[in-house]
Amino acid sequence: MTTTTPEATLPFLDIDPVLLSAIVKGVVEGLAMTDITPPPVGASRLVSTSRPIAVVVGMVGRCNGSLTLSFDERTMLFVAGALMGEPQKEVTEENLDAIGEVANMVAGRIKEALVGTTCEVSNISVPSIVMGASYSFYCTRGFNTCSVEFEVPGIAQAYLRDRFFTATLSLMKSR
Repeated sequence: MTTTTPEATLPFLDIDPVLLSAIVKGVVEGLAMTDITPPPVGASRLVSTSRPIAVVVGMVGRCNGSLTLSFDERTMLFVAGALMGEPQKEVTEENLDAIGEVANMVAGRIKEALVGTTCEVSNISVPSIVMGASYSFYCTRGFNTCSVEFEVPGIAQAYLRDRFFTATLSLMKSR
Protein backbone atom coordinates (compact mmCIF):
# COMPACT_ATOMS: atom_id res chain seq x y z
CA MET A 1 0.00 0.00 0.00
CA THR A 2 1.32 3.42 -0.96
CA THR A 3 0.39 6.66 0.78
CA THR A 4 0.89 10.11 -0.64
CA THR A 5 1.73 13.05 1.59
CA PRO A 6 0.37 16.52 0.80
CA GLU A 7 3.93 17.69 0.15
CA ALA A 8 4.38 14.97 -2.48
CA THR A 9 1.02 15.78 -4.09
CA LEU A 10 1.51 19.57 -4.33
CA PRO A 11 4.19 19.50 -7.06
CA PHE A 12 1.96 17.18 -9.07
CA LEU A 13 -0.93 19.64 -8.69
CA ASP A 14 1.40 22.56 -9.47
CA ILE A 15 0.13 24.59 -6.51
CA ASP A 16 2.60 26.85 -4.75
CA PRO A 17 2.80 25.49 -1.17
CA VAL A 18 3.77 28.93 0.21
CA LEU A 19 0.66 30.58 -1.23
CA LEU A 20 -1.55 27.62 -0.26
CA SER A 21 -0.35 27.67 3.33
CA ALA A 22 -0.67 31.48 3.56
CA ILE A 23 -4.25 31.42 2.26
CA VAL A 24 -5.40 28.66 4.61
CA LYS A 25 -3.72 30.28 7.61
CA GLY A 26 -4.91 33.76 6.62
CA VAL A 27 -8.54 32.75 6.15
CA VAL A 28 -8.77 30.68 9.34
CA GLU A 29 -7.04 33.35 11.47
CA GLY A 30 -8.73 36.25 9.68
CA LEU A 31 -12.19 34.82 10.40
CA ALA A 32 -11.40 34.09 14.07
CA MET A 33 -13.35 37.18 15.24
CA THR A 34 -16.46 35.77 13.52
CA ASP A 35 -16.23 32.39 15.29
CA ILE A 36 -16.39 30.78 11.84
CA THR A 37 -13.73 28.13 11.21
CA PRO A 38 -14.10 27.23 7.54
CA PRO A 39 -12.22 24.11 6.46
CA PRO A 40 -10.47 24.24 3.09
CA VAL A 41 -12.10 21.74 0.73
CA GLY A 42 -10.19 22.25 -2.52
CA ALA A 43 -7.37 24.16 -4.16
CA SER A 44 -6.26 25.11 -7.65
CA ARG A 45 -3.64 27.25 -9.32
CA LEU A 46 -6.39 28.64 -11.54
CA VAL A 47 -9.12 31.16 -10.76
CA SER A 48 -12.59 29.85 -11.46
CA THR A 49 -15.58 31.30 -9.66
CA SER A 50 -18.91 32.73 -10.71
CA ARG A 51 -20.00 34.07 -7.35
CA PRO A 52 -21.70 37.47 -7.55
CA ILE A 53 -19.80 39.24 -4.75
CA ALA A 54 -16.04 39.67 -4.73
CA VAL A 55 -13.89 41.64 -2.31
CA VAL A 56 -10.47 42.56 -3.71
CA VAL A 57 -7.53 43.71 -1.58
CA GLY A 58 -4.34 44.85 -3.32
CA MET A 59 -1.00 43.62 -1.98
CA VAL A 60 2.41 45.19 -2.69
CA GLY A 61 6.00 44.56 -1.65
CA ARG A 62 8.57 42.04 -2.84
CA CYS A 63 5.55 40.62 -4.68
CA ASN A 64 2.59 42.57 -6.02
CA GLY A 65 -0.94 41.41 -6.71
CA SER A 66 -4.21 40.88 -4.92
CA LEU A 67 -6.34 38.76 -2.66
CA THR A 68 -9.91 38.14 -3.80
CA LEU A 69 -12.63 36.65 -1.63
CA SER A 70 -15.65 35.50 -3.68
CA PHE A 71 -19.07 34.89 -2.11
CA ASP A 72 -22.66 34.08 -2.93
CA GLU A 73 -25.00 36.61 -1.31
CA ARG A 74 -26.19 34.21 1.44
CA THR A 75 -22.60 33.38 2.40
CA MET A 76 -21.53 37.04 2.40
CA LEU A 77 -24.50 37.93 4.63
CA PHE A 78 -23.71 35.02 6.97
CA VAL A 79 -20.03 35.97 7.34
CA ALA A 80 -20.74 39.71 7.67
CA GLY A 81 -23.49 38.95 10.20
CA ALA A 82 -21.10 36.82 12.24
CA LEU A 83 -18.69 39.77 12.43
CA MET A 84 -21.51 42.24 13.20
CA GLY A 85 -23.01 40.00 15.89
CA GLU A 86 -26.46 39.75 14.32
CA PRO A 87 -27.97 37.90 11.35
CA GLN A 88 -28.18 39.87 8.11
CA LYS A 89 -31.20 39.52 5.81
CA GLU A 90 -30.34 41.83 2.90
CA VAL A 91 -27.31 43.59 1.44
CA THR A 92 -26.73 46.99 3.09
CA GLU A 93 -23.88 49.47 3.33
CA GLU A 94 -23.17 48.19 6.84
CA ASN A 95 -22.73 44.53 5.89
CA LEU A 96 -20.74 45.46 2.77
CA ASP A 97 -18.45 47.44 5.08
CA ALA A 98 -18.26 44.40 7.38
CA ILE A 99 -17.33 42.00 4.55
CA GLY A 100 -14.66 44.50 3.46
CA GLU A 101 -13.29 44.42 7.00
CA VAL A 102 -13.27 40.61 6.90
CA ALA A 103 -11.22 40.79 3.69
CA ASN A 104 -8.82 43.24 5.37
CA MET A 105 -8.38 40.87 8.34
CA VAL A 106 -7.72 37.92 6.01
CA ALA A 107 -5.30 39.96 3.88
CA GLY A 108 -3.45 41.11 7.00
CA ARG A 109 -3.05 37.52 8.20
CA ILE A 110 -1.89 36.40 4.75
CA LYS A 111 0.62 39.29 4.73
CA GLU A 112 1.95 38.04 8.10
CA ALA A 113 2.11 34.44 6.84
CA LEU A 114 4.23 35.53 3.85
CA VAL A 115 6.89 37.32 5.95
CA GLY A 116 10.32 35.82 5.22
CA THR A 117 9.19 34.05 2.04
CA THR A 118 9.93 34.90 -1.57
CA CYS A 119 6.29 36.05 -1.81
CA GLU A 120 6.52 38.66 0.94
CA VAL A 121 4.25 41.71 0.74
CA SER A 122 4.67 44.84 2.83
CA ASN A 123 1.36 46.69 2.36
CA ILE A 124 -2.28 45.99 1.64
CA SER A 125 -4.86 48.33 0.11
CA VAL A 126 -8.35 49.20 1.20
CA PRO A 127 -10.85 46.62 -0.07
CA SER A 128 -12.88 47.06 -3.24
CA ILE A 129 -16.20 45.26 -3.61
CA VAL A 130 -17.36 43.96 -6.99
CA MET A 131 -21.03 43.01 -7.26
CA GLY A 132 -22.66 41.12 -10.12
CA ALA A 133 -22.13 37.68 -11.63
CA SER A 134 -20.76 38.88 -14.97
CA TYR A 135 -17.11 39.54 -14.21
CA SER A 136 -13.82 37.74 -14.80
CA PHE A 137 -10.38 38.26 -13.33
CA TYR A 138 -7.41 37.93 -15.64
CA CYS A 139 -3.77 38.01 -14.61
CA THR A 140 -0.99 38.60 -17.08
CA ARG A 141 1.75 36.06 -17.47
CA GLY A 142 4.14 35.83 -14.58
CA PHE A 143 1.53 35.77 -11.81
CA ASN A 144 1.60 32.93 -9.34
CA THR A 145 -2.00 32.13 -8.39
CA CYS A 146 -3.54 29.89 -5.77
CA SER A 147 -7.28 29.60 -5.27
CA VAL A 148 -8.71 27.79 -2.24
CA GLU A 149 -12.35 26.83 -1.71
CA PHE A 150 -13.62 26.96 1.89
CA GLU A 151 -16.83 25.57 3.39
CA VAL A 152 -18.93 27.51 5.89
CA PRO A 153 -20.46 24.83 8.14
CA GLY A 154 -22.94 27.24 9.80
CA ILE A 155 -25.03 27.53 6.62
CA ALA A 156 -27.80 24.93 6.38
CA GLN A 157 -27.34 21.91 4.08
CA ALA A 158 -30.48 23.00 2.21
CA TYR A 159 -28.31 25.79 0.78
CA LEU A 160 -25.43 23.51 -0.19
CA ARG A 161 -24.23 25.72 -3.07
CA ASP A 162 -24.05 28.70 -0.71
CA ARG A 163 -21.92 26.91 1.89
CA PHE A 164 -18.70 27.78 0.04
CA PHE A 165 -16.51 30.77 -0.72
CA THR A 166 -13.22 31.14 -2.53
CA ALA A 167 -10.01 32.91 -1.52
CA THR A 168 -7.65 33.60 -4.42
CA LEU A 169 -4.15 35.02 -4.07
CA SER A 170 -2.39 36.19 -7.25
CA LEU A 171 1.12 37.57 -6.85
CA MET A 172 3.94 38.56 -9.20
CA LYS A 173 7.49 39.06 -8.02
CA SER A 174 8.79 42.61 -8.42
CA ARG A 175 11.71 43.02 -10.70
